[in-house]
Amino acid sequence: MEPDEFARQVKDALEHLYDPARLEVHPLLAEVVPDAVPDGITRAQKLRGILKDAIEALRPQAGSPSSSPAWRSYLALRYRYIQGMSMGEAADELGLSLRQLQRELRRGLDAMVALLARWRLSRSEVAPTPGQATGLRQELEQWKLSRQPCDVQALVDETLWMLRPLLAQGGATVQVAITQPLPPVLADSTLTRQALLQVLRLLALSAPAAMVTVSASPMAGGVDLLAESPSASLDASDEGWQTARLLMGQQGGVLAAEPMPEGGVRAIFRLPQVSQTRLLVIDDNPAIHQLFERYLAPHRYEVLHAEDGDTALRLAAEAQPDVITLDVMMPNIDGWHVLRELARQPATARIPVIVCSVLREPELALALGARAYLKKPVDRLDLLKALARFRPLDH
Repeated sequence: MEPDEFARQVKDALEHLYDPARLEVHPLLAEVVPDAVPDGITRAQKLRGILKDAIEALRPQAGSPSSSPAWRSYLALRYRYIQGMSMGEAADELGLSLRQLQRELRRGLDAMVALLARWRLSRSEVAPTPGQATGLRQELEQWKLSRQPCDVQALVDETLWMLRPLLAQGGATVQVAITQPLPPVLADSTLTRQALLQVLRLLALSAPAAMVTVSASPMAGGVDLLAESPSASLDASDEGWQTARLLMGQQGGVLAAEPMPEGGVRAIFRLPQVSQTRLLVIDDNPAIHQLFERYLAPHRYEVLHAEDGDTALRLAAEAQPDVITLDVMMPNIDGWHVLRELARQPATARIPVIVCSVLREPELALALGARAYLKKPVDRLDLLKALARFRPLDH
């Protein structure tokens, strides 16, 4: 593959990072993915992991100025592709104009293409950067993501209970200073507790009798959970830190570190606030549920799931979602029947339904009452655009 075409295919693969159907037949497979991949993962999953590894390999070393071009390019890639932010969202997060963001993305993509070009020379297994938890990354590819409303105080308390034996051995102290009421956050509680455990352990064991303070404050759209230690430092290559970042990134959260003015380090967990926008996904294929969870992880949707028609009709009436995505090819009660029943029941008649199907029947779907139609395999951006049409105005 010529260099220009290779660069174009890298960008295309990034834009479809969470679309397994697209990645499974992507031209980039032949360039960077070895013929043999570990058991239990697909070649599409391997390609996704390689692209994520390449982005993370561009992360500047700890202590680099946060305003440096290297940080801006790295964060632009991460926000845009790993977290799936829109151009506007990524620009707002970085405090850049859209034109500046495009420049940072081009700079980051150039660096990433050069790195991948070096990796593909041998066509051997891509070696992870030191300390990366590659085994965990493979396990997370199979993880059944479950983001639910969580109480921040409870997450902290449960993590400290797990950490207590280690604190006793090392003489460290963790002080919780959460004094104000916090809104619930949307998180996978298991992944969040494990990420918090990794970081608190690093801080607590970084120095004899270390003192760590945990605090939290509501921010626009979420909650910042802070773990601070005046005597600690964090190494970006540390396996515990890399593990925590993987666990947070898997669910659309953010984990960052910054030096404190008086010395020491502050770790920041940015957790999205529970949105009032609720999506009910109706599909008999569990992989679709997980795919939509990953597509929507950075976008503050609460996703409910139904794998059959009876469950779907009950949940729609009880939970009153803001929007529904509906598969057609389901056993026993198919999607057309579900669509008819949703329209006939007063409790669900006004809920907009987006039909997602392998059948090319957009006219039929709209004629039977659907508000939109998406052809499977569903593209991430197409799904986000369709959902945005029906999102309540205050979100």
